[in-house]
Order: sequence, then structure tokens, then C-alpha cells
Amino acid sequence: MKKTVSLSTLLVVDVVAFAIVWLMPPVPAGVPVRRIFLVILAAAALFLIYRLGRSRTIQPHAKVAGIAPVSRINPAQYLTRNGMVCPGGDGRYRVTFLYGDDSKVELSLSARQAGALAVGMRGTLVFRDAVFLSFRPD
Repeated sequence: MKKTVSLSTLLVVDVVAFAIVWLMPPVPAGVPVRRIFLVILAAAALFLIYRLGRSRTIQPHAKVAGIAPVSRINPAQYLTRNGMVCPGGDGRYRVTFLYGDDSKVELSLSARQAGALAVGMRGTLVFRDAVFLSFRPD
């Protein structure tokens, strides 16, 4: 989280510097100093936005605290199997992970991803925002 905060702070500083350079009066010299600064600051802002988008969180010693199926189903939508009418599901699970400092994160996983997890497992959790990337058991 600290890395993301520092990248966000750098992005804010970069945007403020860009605005200051943009609002400065042009220098009558032959060298386009203002344009060079604007290009450098714009490139830095694009790079920081890219890095923020690709940043991921690695949380060691995370514990799977709960796995619950998510039912986002239209009541009018049913599946029939062997003559029985039963509601369909979307195969999504809400998995709760606990950290060592008693904080938690809930992520939505597919049935395939949640099938490899069990309540009580400990390992290294890797995710980006609310997107589950991997869980490596200890």
C-alpha cells in the first residue's frame, strides 16, 4: 500500500507542476524550454498512471477466513435437470482473506479459483485492487 501511496503522491505533484508550467508566461528566448518541460512532465504523468494501473499487492501469511457462494440470479431464470426445476447459479464465490494485523479483504473468485482454496489455508495472496491474481500456500 505504501508504494501505491507514494506513486499517487508523485502523480499529484507531477500534475501540479504541469499546471504551473502550462500557466507560466512564455519565455521570449529561442529555446522552447516551456515545451520541453511540458513534454517531460506529460511523459512522467503517463508513466506514473501506467505504473499505478499495474501495481499489485502481495500479502504474505494471509489466511482464508471464509468462502461463500454468490447468487446473482434472476428469479425467472431456472435450469431443469432430469425433470426437476432448480435455480441456476453464476459460479462465483466471495472469499474473505485475513491478514496478520486483523484486517481483511474480500475478493470475488470463479468456481475454479475458489475450488483450490479451503477455509484455514495460509499463504501468500497476490491481488490488484479487487481482482484476485494468485494464492500460494505456505
